[in-house]
Amino acid sequence: MVLRVVGGVRLGEDAEDLRSFLRGLDGGPEVHETVLLACENHGDERPTWTYVEADAAVGCARRRCLQCARNVWILDSEERWSFPHVWSCGSCGQSIAEVAAGLSLPDGAHVEWVALGARCVDCGRIDGLTDLVLSALPLSQVVGQL
Repeated sequence: MVLRVVGGVRLGEDAEDLRSFLRGLDGGPEVHETVLLACENHGDERPTWTYVEADAAVGCARRRCLQCARNVWILDSEERWSFPHVWSCGSCGQSIAEVAAGLSLPDGAHVEWVALGARCVDCGRIDGLTDLVLSALPLSQVVGQL
């Protein structure tokens, strides 16, 4: 794990660096748990490489599995969809990323805030994507909708 900042750009070598970035976010609720998002269509070998569309102003996102092209709406994003562009790395232009969610669970069981981040699979750049405020939903329900 080598999360570092070079020239103002956050870089990470693997998904654990992305999760570390989410745990260290400042200016918002504390992140208690992180979840690396992966496609459920593939049994035990769930791929994590994905395309992601996200709109920080609206708080919506969806991801598309690189292997099977399955789209997954993040939580209630379909209801507020704003047709954002596919995320691409600001350093190398790659559109394939690993995506993780940072979850704030103040009571240990209910999620009140979700922050999404992406790590470029080519150069390792880590970016924040969007965040969503929730009304204390059970952890299992939230994880099932990521």
